[in-house]
Amino acid sequence: MSNHQTIFRTVTNEVLEQVLLVSVALNGKDVDSSGVAEMIRLVESASGAVVHRISQKRNRPDAGYFVGRGKAGEIAAEAENLGLTTIVFNHNLSPGQVSRLEEITKCKVIDRTELILAIFAVQARTPQAKLRIELAQLGYMLPRLSGMWHHLDRLGAGIGTRGPGETQLEVDRRRARTRMSSLEKKLEAIEAGAKVRHSRREGMFSVVLAGYTNSGKSTLLNRLCDAGVTSEDRLFATLDTTSRRLELPDGGSVIFSDTVGFIEKLPRSLLSSFRSTLDIVREADLILLLADAADPDRLTKVSTVTDTLEKIDAGSIDRITVWNKCDLPEASGTEEMAISALTGEGIDRLLELLQKKRREALDWCSVKVDICNGELEYWIRTNGIVDSFVRDDNSGAVEIICGMYLGLSHLRKKLGHQASNWVVEPLSADRGVREERS
Repeated sequence: MSNHQTIFRTVTNEVLEQVLLVSVALNGKDVDSSGVAEMIRLVESASGAVVHRISQKRNRPDAGYFVGRGKAGEIAAEAENLGLTTIVFNHNLSPGQVSRLEEITKCKVIDRTELILAIFAVQARTPQAKLRIELAQLGYMLPRLSGMWHHLDRLGAGIGTRGPGETQLEVDRRRARTRMSSLEKKLEAIEAGAKVRHSRREGMFSVVLAGYTNSGKSTLLNRLCDAGVTSEDRLFATLDTTSRRLELPDGGSVIFSDTVGFIEKLPRSLLSSFRSTLDIVREADLILLLADAADPDRLTKVSTVTDTLEKIDAGSIDRITVWNKCDLPEASGTEEMAISALTGEGIDRLLELLQKKRREALDWCSVKVDICNGELEYWIRTNGIVDSFVRDDNSGAVEIICGMYLGLSHLRKKLGHQASNWVVEPLSADRGVREERS
């Protein structure tokens, strides 16, 4: 835990905190069982345990208590009867609603956004992730300060009570904004270094894993690249982007990256704080949308991921849906691209698809050079894929069929420095596909 001050309540992972979960279905709909199951997993990821659930159907939220005063009284009575001090709602609440609910229940009330932010705070491992989470926490709490002061004196353990700092009563809006500005500057410095490292990979085909949280992205990265990334059966086990070089069967390579998992109603403050992480998605050549084939709510979650990609301006990037966990008996969608990151089933097909996509993205050409020395040959092979390299033993001239990572202008510039007589003739864009089929 950081030693600086903050205003946010988060979680401790020392003791499982007992929680009463309130699920509200609006617009006359029934309570979604899959949504309730996800909230239970979120609470578990926050080191809590749901010991009782209360559900309600409403046409619209109550302005004062979200659930209405009568239902709030019922919740208060149940919490007192069970000896619970923490109540979690499956919706986002206004500061005023939180204030009134805490007053009537005498319990700590956590809404969906605060719960997700609290999980992120516990899961953050690297300095960069911790800075991003604190920035998101402050961004969430800043407009809510006036309605939240009454509970900030509760500095004990449990969900929502441990933030990056403990002396929360002393923090006001001005200090929060100052802290946010400081965090943004620190992140900019860290991210500047990341951009330098990223520039060194310029020209390499970039593949990004995107998917609902706990769909198996880290497991797949470990399977393909032996990345050694933490892989757990819990929500938001990975917060930092991890990139690895992946060698393909044809001898070429791509940059393969894992990203933070998406979730329904992902807090806007997280999208803002993780903008640099999400830049990896926006700059990708190909997105693998990884979905859990064994999840009964898989289609809805795929739709959530697709919508999130649209929100971060990544909706137009070439995308392939890959169904993971096909080894499980309840898996569906196996007629499409189906794999098991755990067992390795279908991985060969996936690699062939990546190889095909990468070849399609190259600029293919025929190159004729009067004399090709070792340095030039090495440069061409390093900066592209060579399908054919034929040397005339008498004249020393060579003819090369190759696909270039950085385009033909990059190749022509190199040839201008290295060779006296050369010709570059572009080939059709589908050269890579035809070559694989031949």
